[in-house]
Amino acid sequence: MKKLLPFLLFLLLFLNSSIAQHRVVQEIRALSANTPGPVTEILLSDVEPFLAWSAVWPGDAPGFRVRFSEDGRQWSDWTFVGPEPHAAELPGKTVGQLRFETAATRYFQVSADEDLGPIVFHFYNPGPDQTLTPTDEEPEQMMVCACPQPSFQRRSDWCPAGNCPPNPSPSMTNVSHLIVHHSATANTASSWPAVVRSFWDFHVNTNGWSDIGYNWLIDPNGVVYEGRGDNILGAHFCGTNGATMGVCVIGDFMTVPPAEAAVNQLRNLLAWKACNIGANPLSSMLHTNSGLTLQRISGHRDGCSTSCPGNLLYNQLPAIRQQVAGYIDMVCSTSTDELNPAIPLLQVFPNPAGAQIRIRQPEGKAGMLELMEAGSGRVLSRSWHAAGHQDQELSLDNRPAGLYLLRFTTAEGQQHRAMFIRQ
Repeated sequence: MKKLLPFLLFLLLFLNSSIAQHRVVQEIRALSANTPGPVTEILLSDVEPFLAWSAVWPGDAPGFRVRFSEDGRQWSDWTFVGPEPHAAELPGKTVGQLRFETAATRYFQVSADEDLGPIVFHFYNPGPDQTLTPTDEEPEQMMVCACPQPSFQRRSDWCPAGNCPPNPSPSMTNVSHLIVHHSATANTASSWPAVVRSFWDFHVNTNGWSDIGYNWLIDPNGVVYEGRGDNILGAHFCGTNGATMGVCVIGDFMTVPPAEAAVNQLRNLLAWKACNIGANPLSSMLHTNSGLTLQRISGHRDGCSTSCPGNLLYNQLPAIRQQVAGYIDMVCSTSTDELNPAIPLLQVFPNPAGAQIRIRQPEGKAGMLELMEAGSGRVLSRSWHAAGHQDQELSLDNRPAGLYLLRFTTAEGQQHRAMFIRQ
């Protein structure tokens, strides 16, 4: 046992040293108005690929200025640091914006326009990446809708060191609304997985949350990252997170539009989820947790006073809703079963529909037509259609607005068509 103790002590010191290389908390004591504080060394080494940091200060002061240096002689310009609108509300304290500096940054200095109590800086070293291989797999639960889930990076992909653990006891939620965010951080980065790791650290170690706040994140290249994951209660929507799925498009879109690849993947992700919960992306409904009637696809600012998801992404949401509906109608109206490609697809019009729809079945094909709930797959009505019949009408029996599926089963296989009932 005595021989083992030195080894255990060495191992403990090694582990503590390893942890210390990822993050450090440093406090700058009370600042006098317009008097720069001391030049302070950042107590991290081997930083890569960049340095992430945030700060917490007492009261509701609007912020402070900070500058950085690699050698303590040449300095960056003074930059103002204000409150982070996505941050947690800490009693008697203000949480500042998440920022990024070069990996070689070693010193910082602070200045304020008013006397300010101690500022606590959180510095984070994201660490190296690994080669990313998108995970392309079926959802854990079999879904009725044929919309494919986009490929995504699991937590083990974007955090290969394993030091960004999920909440061990997450709460689940039944999603009714899909909430779009932007991160309000830089639109360029040397490593987007490292940015995601920095979000995790900011949300957990600065905000004090149990995990990264969003369910999913999308970088400017269109890569999807697993945050909390599907149907897990997040921390992103104005304190009323139940029944929501939060998707963060990484970047600041107040004056710069999001990349086309990111918007396309946002459409794919929203279509997958909307179709599988039976949500008409063009409709609105009561969000019971907030008491607000919201679009099924909404922006963060629809729930409370915030600029998120940025003007130039928020202004695209009406078009994105239309794109999601079109994607569901065209891409997801297929079959998971074998289907003879020579047989034309079932046609449905008008779509969205009102009290009834007109159905044009493939010529010369008899089959069973079933109207189904998109989310559950429950069959609502069933009728046999003989071969040769064209343009038959189907009553919708005053069914509530939403997304439905039509399944047409023939001897050759099955077809699915998505159908919206308008409000």
